[in-house]
Amino acid sequence: HPRGVEILPSRCEATAIKCLLEQHELKYTVETKSNVEYISTNGRFPILIFNERDIVSGFAELLAYLTKKGYTLSDKLSENEKCDMDTYTSLITARLEALELFTAWLIEDNYLHVTLPAYTRHTAWPLSSILPFYKRRQVYRLIASQSEWYDVSGEMMLPETKNIANAISQRLTDTPGTFFKDKTTGEDIVTELDCLLYGHLNAIFMTKLPSFRMKRAMGVHSRLIQFCKHMESAHGMKKHGSW
Repeated sequence: HPRGVEILPSRCEATAIKCLLEQHELKYTVETKSNVEYISTNGRFPILIFNERDIVSGFAELLAYLTKKGYTLSDKLSENEKCDMDTYTSLITARLEALELFTAWLIEDNYLHVTLPAYTRHTAWPLSSILPFYKRRQVYRLIASQSEWYDVSGEMMLPETKNIANAISQRLTDTPGTFFKDKTTGEDIVTELDCLLYGHLNAIFMTKLPSFRMKRAMGVHSRLIQFCKHMESAHGMKKHGSW
């Protein structure tokens, strides 16, 4: 983990990673360091080190690494269900993550009072001024490159948040559970998608920011809150948040 950093996007990724590791019953220890972002192979963190030699950065790389080693949660799914899982995974990684970056870096109150102090806490001047400037510009360019977003503003982001929340909520049911069920027993099948979604929703609902319309827009969907509560009570995620 980056030392002292509670920036929304990194908290989302960290919680999703913990969830995935725990579903595989893989033991881990957490260390905090001030230069994690610059050690990372792809700019994402947390960084995971396996067997003191294999370095993996972020949720996507961890998922690929575990799959290569024979660890998978979705082997019971049909091909149609796997396609469904890929669709919602893309929704989270391509669109929801962009909104989280926007919330942390481009909403002025959040940037000045939370993101900037956290990001520069262990950085001396002049890097404490230069690095956040370039990071913020990088985030703006990333969001501006989204072809369906014609305006990088709060007015554009709020409807997009509502659209994503609606899409995920409609896929879940009123009965608390995971995305997929065993067709024979009706029991939950916890997949990589559930871990990813839980990580993002938990961080969105639990992170405190001065301006957080994204949290309010998603919080009106009871199914999203029920999903998080179910993951915590039924699948061992309670240590990552309390409702």
